[in-house]
Amino acid sequence: MDGVDSKRGTVIDLREKLNKISSKSGKDRFRENRKRRHEDSSSSFRLSSTQDTNGELQKVHRGIRQRILFDKEECADIESRINDIVEMAEKGVYKDRTIDRAPLRTKYFFGERYTYGKEINGRGLGHEKLYPKGDVDEIPGWIREHVIDKVVDAGIVPKGFVNSAVINDYLPGGCIVSHIDPPHIFDRPIVSVSFFSSSSLSFGCKFTFKPIRTSTPLLSLPLHRGCVTVLR
Repeated sequence: MDGVDSKRGTVIDLREKLNKISSKSGKDRFRENRKRRHEDSSSSFRLSSTQDTNGELQKVHRGIRQRILFDKEECADIESRINDIVEMAEKGVYKDRTIDRAPLRTKYFFGERYTYGKEINGRGLGHEKLYPKGDVDEIPGWIREHVIDKVVDAGIVPKGFVNSAVINDYLPGGCIVSHIDPPHIFDRPIVSVSFFSSSSLSFGCKFTFKPIRTSTPLLSLPLHRGCVTVLR
Protein backbone atom coordinates (compact mmCIF):
# COMPACT_ATOMS: atom_id res chain seq x y z
CA MET A 1 0.00 0.00 0.00
CA ASP A 2 1.15 3.51 -0.54
CA GLY A 3 2.81 5.43 2.25
CA VAL A 4 5.04 8.39 2.91
CA ASP A 5 8.79 8.13 3.24
CA SER A 6 9.34 10.21 6.39
CA LYS A 7 12.89 11.08 5.35
CA ARG A 8 11.95 12.39 1.94
CA GLY A 9 8.31 13.37 2.41
CA THR A 10 7.33 11.55 -0.77
CA VAL A 11 4.76 8.89 -1.50
CA ILE A 12 6.24 5.40 -1.90
CA ASP A 13 4.77 2.15 -3.21
CA LEU A 14 4.68 -0.57 -0.58
CA ARG A 15 4.63 -3.21 -3.32
CA GLU A 16 8.16 -2.11 -4.19
CA LYS A 17 9.03 -2.15 -0.51
CA LEU A 18 7.70 -5.70 -0.17
CA ASN A 19 9.72 -6.87 -3.17
CA LYS A 20 12.93 -5.38 -1.75
CA ILE A 21 12.56 -7.17 1.57
CA SER A 22 11.11 -10.44 0.21
CA SER A 23 14.46 -12.20 0.63
CA LYS A 24 14.42 -11.61 4.38
CA SER A 25 12.78 -13.99 6.82
CA GLY A 26 9.25 -13.25 8.03
CA LYS A 27 10.54 -12.56 11.55
CA ASP A 28 13.17 -10.14 10.27
CA ARG A 29 10.58 -8.28 8.20
CA PHE A 30 8.24 -8.13 11.15
CA ARG A 31 10.90 -6.78 13.46
CA GLU A 32 12.06 -4.15 10.96
CA ASN A 33 9.27 -2.96 9.93
CA ARG A 34 -19.00 0.69 13.42
CA LYS A 35 -15.48 3.15 15.85
CA ARG A 36 -14.41 7.61 17.98
CA ARG A 37 -12.71 11.81 20.29
CA HIS A 38 -10.89 15.07 19.80
CA GLU A 39 -7.10 15.18 20.03
CA ASP A 40 -7.41 16.62 23.53
CA SER A 41 -9.65 13.87 24.83
CA SER A 42 -6.93 11.87 26.57
CA SER A 43 -8.65 12.57 29.89
CA SER A 44 -11.53 10.36 28.73
CA PHE A 45 -9.32 7.26 28.38
CA ARG A 46 -10.16 4.50 30.85
CA LEU A 47 -6.90 3.14 32.22
CA SER A 48 -6.11 -0.04 34.09
CA SER A 49 -5.40 1.03 37.66
CA THR A 50 -2.48 -1.39 37.95
CA GLN A 51 -0.85 -0.42 34.68
CA ASP A 52 -1.39 3.31 34.23
CA THR A 53 2.32 4.08 34.73
CA ASN A 54 3.53 1.32 32.47
CA GLY A 55 5.93 2.40 29.74
CA GLU A 56 3.82 0.58 27.16
CA LEU A 57 0.87 2.78 28.02
CA GLN A 58 2.93 5.88 27.36
CA LYS A 59 3.99 4.49 23.98
CA VAL A 60 0.37 3.80 23.05
CA HIS A 61 -0.69 7.30 24.08
CA ARG A 62 2.03 8.90 21.96
CA GLY A 63 0.91 6.96 18.90
CA ILE A 64 -2.77 7.98 19.00
CA ARG A 65 -4.47 11.09 17.63
CA GLN A 66 -8.22 11.59 17.32
CA ARG A 67 -10.44 14.24 15.78
CA ILE A 68 -14.17 14.59 15.20
CA LEU A 69 -14.22 15.27 11.47
CA PHE A 70 -17.66 14.21 10.23
CA ASP A 71 -20.86 15.86 11.47
CA LYS A 72 -24.20 14.07 11.94
CA GLU A 73 -25.44 14.86 8.42
CA GLU A 74 -22.21 13.63 6.83
CA CYS A 75 -22.29 10.49 8.95
CA ALA A 76 -25.87 9.74 7.94
CA ASP A 77 -25.02 10.15 4.25
CA ILE A 78 -21.95 7.91 4.47
CA GLU A 79 -23.80 5.31 6.52
CA SER A 80 -26.51 5.15 3.87
CA ARG A 81 -23.82 4.54 1.23
CA ILE A 82 -22.27 1.79 3.38
CA ASN A 83 -25.68 0.12 3.60
CA ASP A 84 -25.82 0.27 -0.19
CA ILE A 85 -22.50 -1.61 -0.32
CA VAL A 86 -23.92 -4.31 1.95
CA GLU A 87 -26.95 -4.67 -0.32
CA MET A 88 -24.82 -4.81 -3.47
CA ALA A 89 -22.61 -7.46 -1.87
CA GLU A 90 -25.70 -9.58 -1.17
CA LYS A 91 -26.59 -9.30 -4.86
CA GLY A 92 -23.17 -10.55 -5.93
CA VAL A 93 -22.00 -7.26 -7.44
CA TYR A 94 -18.46 -7.46 -6.04
CA LYS A 95 -15.55 -9.82 -6.65
CA ASP A 96 -15.37 -12.79 -4.31
CA ARG A 97 -12.21 -11.62 -2.57
CA THR A 98 -13.62 -8.16 -1.94
CA ILE A 99 -15.75 -9.70 0.82
CA ASP A 100 -14.69 -11.67 3.88
CA ARG A 101 -17.52 -12.89 6.13
CA ALA A 102 -17.33 -13.96 9.77
CA PRO A 103 -20.26 -14.73 12.12
CA LEU A 104 -20.52 -11.21 13.59
CA ARG A 105 -18.33 -9.18 11.23
CA THR A 106 -18.01 -8.68 7.47
CA LYS A 107 -15.00 -6.98 5.88
CA TYR A 108 -15.16 -5.27 2.49
CA PHE A 109 -11.74 -4.74 0.89
CA PHE A 110 -11.30 -2.07 -1.78
CA GLY A 111 -8.07 -1.26 -3.60
CA GLU A 112 -5.96 -3.90 -1.87
CA ARG A 113 -6.48 -7.01 0.24
CA TYR A 114 -4.01 -8.70 2.56
CA THR A 115 -3.76 -12.13 4.17
CA TYR A 116 -4.36 -12.45 7.91
CA GLY A 117 -5.71 -14.77 10.62
CA LYS A 118 -6.32 -18.30 9.38
CA GLU A 119 -4.71 -17.44 6.05
CA ILE A 120 -1.28 -17.36 7.73
CA ASN A 121 -1.84 -20.10 10.34
CA GLY A 122 1.25 -22.21 10.78
CA ARG A 123 3.50 -19.50 9.40
CA GLY A 124 3.18 -16.78 12.02
CA LEU A 125 3.43 -13.02 12.12
CA GLY A 126 5.59 -11.46 9.45
CA HIS A 127 4.27 -13.73 6.69
CA GLU A 128 1.26 -11.61 5.77
CA LYS A 129 1.16 -10.57 2.13
CA LEU A 130 -0.91 -8.64 -0.36
CA TYR A 131 -3.26 -10.41 -2.74
CA PRO A 132 -2.47 -10.01 -6.46
CA LYS A 133 -3.47 -6.64 -7.84
CA GLY A 134 -7.01 -6.71 -9.20
CA ASP A 135 -8.28 -9.48 -6.90
CA VAL A 136 -10.57 -6.99 -5.17
CA ASP A 137 -12.72 -4.12 -6.42
CA GLU A 138 -11.34 -0.62 -6.71
CA ILE A 139 -12.11 2.00 -4.06
CA PRO A 140 -15.61 3.40 -4.81
CA GLY A 141 -15.63 6.99 -5.98
CA TRP A 142 -17.84 8.14 -3.12
CA ILE A 143 -15.33 6.84 -0.55
CA ARG A 144 -12.59 8.89 -2.19
CA GLU A 145 -14.80 11.99 -2.45
CA HIS A 146 -16.59 11.92 0.90
CA VAL A 147 -14.08 10.20 3.17
CA ILE A 148 -10.53 10.10 1.82
CA ASP A 149 -10.52 13.61 0.35
CA LYS A 150 -11.88 15.03 3.61
CA VAL A 151 -9.15 13.29 5.60
CA VAL A 152 -6.56 14.65 3.15
CA ASP A 153 -8.01 18.19 3.24
CA ALA A 154 -7.83 18.08 7.05
CA GLY A 155 -4.07 17.47 6.79
CA ILE A 156 -4.25 14.06 8.42
CA VAL A 157 -2.52 12.29 5.51
CA PRO A 158 -1.02 13.65 2.27
CA LYS A 159 -2.73 13.34 -1.08
CA GLY A 160 -2.03 9.96 -2.67
CA PHE A 161 -1.25 8.24 0.63
CA VAL A 162 -4.40 6.08 0.76
CA ASN A 163 -4.69 3.25 -1.74
CA SER A 164 -6.74 0.81 0.34
CA ALA A 165 -10.10 1.24 2.06
CA VAL A 166 -11.55 -1.50 4.25
CA ILE A 167 -15.05 -1.40 5.70
CA ASN A 168 -15.58 -3.43 8.89
CA ASP A 169 -19.31 -4.07 9.33
CA TYR A 170 -19.98 -5.35 12.86
CA LEU A 171 -23.22 -6.92 14.00
CA PRO A 172 -24.27 -6.44 17.66
CA GLY A 173 -21.68 -8.20 19.80
CA GLY A 174 -19.18 -8.30 16.95
CA CYS A 175 -15.54 -7.39 17.41
CA ILE A 176 -12.10 -7.93 15.99
CA VAL A 177 -9.63 -10.09 17.90
CA SER A 178 -6.32 -8.94 19.36
CA HIS A 179 -3.77 -8.47 16.61
CA ILE A 180 -0.84 -6.42 15.38
CA ASP A 181 -1.09 -4.76 11.97
CA PRO A 182 2.10 -5.96 10.23
CA PRO A 183 4.55 -3.12 9.51
CA HIS A 184 5.61 -4.62 6.17
CA ILE A 185 2.00 -4.41 4.91
CA PHE A 186 0.74 -1.22 6.57
CA ASP A 187 2.74 1.96 6.29
CA ARG A 188 1.95 4.35 9.13
CA PRO A 189 -0.23 6.08 10.04
CA ILE A 190 -3.23 3.75 9.95
CA VAL A 191 -6.39 5.83 9.69
CA SER A 192 -9.77 4.64 10.95
CA VAL A 193 -13.11 6.46 10.73
CA SER A 194 -16.07 5.42 12.87
CA PHE A 195 -19.70 5.38 11.74
CA PHE A 196 -23.13 4.14 12.88
CA SER A 197 -22.40 4.02 16.63
CA SER A 198 -19.83 4.55 19.32
CA SER A 199 -17.58 1.76 20.54
CA SER A 200 -14.03 1.40 21.82
CA LEU A 201 -10.60 0.21 20.76
CA SER A 202 -8.70 -1.81 23.36
CA PHE A 203 -4.93 -2.08 23.66
CA GLY A 204 -2.88 -4.62 25.58
CA CYS A 205 -5.51 -7.27 26.30
CA LYS A 206 -5.44 -11.02 25.73
CA PHE A 207 -8.27 -12.65 23.79
CA THR A 208 -9.74 -16.16 24.04
CA PHE A 209 -12.64 -17.92 22.31
CA LYS A 210 -15.49 -20.23 23.37
CA PRO A 211 -16.65 -18.26 25.22
CA ILE A 212 -15.18 -14.96 24.04
CA ARG A 213 -13.26 -13.42 26.89
CA THR A 214 -10.65 -10.68 27.23
CA SER A 215 -8.30 -9.59 29.96
CA THR A 216 -8.45 -6.04 31.30
CA PRO A 217 -7.03 -3.76 28.58
CA LEU A 218 -4.06 -1.54 29.13
CA LEU A 219 -6.05 1.22 27.44
CA SER A 220 -9.68 1.42 26.29
CA LEU A 221 -9.99 4.18 23.70
CA PRO A 222 -13.46 5.67 23.05
CA LEU A 223 -14.43 5.67 19.38
CA HIS A 224 -17.23 8.09 18.68
CA ARG A 225 -19.40 8.33 15.60
CA GLY A 226 -17.75 10.65 13.06
CA CYS A 227 -14.32 10.46 14.68
CA VAL A 228 -11.06 9.86 12.85
CA THR A 229 -8.52 7.81 14.78
CA VAL A 230 -4.89 7.92 13.63
CA LEU A 231 -2.52 5.19 14.82
CA ARG A 232 1.20 5.79 14.41
